[in-house]
Amino acid sequence: SSKYPGAKIEIQVWKEFVKINFQNPTDEAFGNTVGMLGDFNNGKTLGRDGVTVLDDYMLLGEEWQVLPADNMLFHSTEEPQFPSKCIEPEDPQGERRRRRLGEMVVTEEQAEKACAGAPDKIDRKDCVYDIMATQRLDMAAAYLEIRS
Repeated sequence: SSKYPGAKIEIQVWKEFVKINFQNPTDEAFGNTVGMLGDFNNGKTLGRDGVTVLDDYMLLGEEWQVLPADNMLFHSTEEPQFPSKCIEPEDPQGERRRRRLGEMVVTEEQAEKACAGAPDKIDRKDCVYDIMATQRLDMAAAYLEIRS
């Protein structure tokens, strides 16, 4: 039996995207957690020192890159490994979006319609954001499959 009955961390992968859900989260189970997902109680994204607030997600990723002294999370390792820097994704609100502005074919209305079946308001908002950022209506499937 679990020390925290009903509390779970659910990790889901859809194509190249990862989603992490906390099911039945309680302060007792998750209140002292730290890491890339931020502070459980206030959502602040903190550095490894537990004090420095990092609002830039690229800097946050660099800060939390797995170090040789960290415990092994996966069965194998892939490049890049520290001291090499992580490969940064294209910023969906930055360069790629400016470059593709003329190519935007999915409207917000279409994205909202595709995401209408998402289980709650926050998932619907995230779903619309992801569709608009990627210009892929099939992104909605990630949110519809998550709770089904």
